[in-house]
Amino acid sequence: MASPSILRIERLNYGISAVAIVLALATQSRTITLGLAIGAGLTCLNFYVLRRLIVKWTAEAASGKGGNASLLMLPKMLGLMGAVAVSVLFLPIDIIAFAAGYSIFILSIVIETAYTALRPAAADPVDESPAGGISAPKTPASENNDG
Repeated sequence: MASPSILRIERLNYGISAVAIVLALATQSRTITLGLAIGAGLTCLNFYVLRRLIVKWTAEAASGKGGNASLLMLPKMLGLMGAVAVSVLFLPIDIIAFAAGYSIFILSIVIETAYTALRPAAADPVDESPAGGISAPKTPASENNDG
């Protein structure tokens, strides 16, 4: 199973891409909007496939059996490079908008990193003892017996 952080990054990719494309539809020309949409679509597809491969790869490694998931990275990269080349060379798109759309995953990673770093730690009901060790959590019954 994928980590919650990876799943949040993937969802952020989808959300930011959707917002950017809708804004571009309302304010930009067709070539810019198409470039942004294709770049964002490729980055979302790439991240989805990459997440699936990594989950499979780590599951195989954790179970102790060697698999071929790591060998699938090369065809994925070749397919991605081919899709980028075809998009840039043959589609009527704005290259800068394509690059901006394709770079959305970086923004998703930055947002997730900031979220993870600034998120408050889960409240832990365990008290630290004066000796530096950790004692058992206090319950109402144990507080009454402290005497």
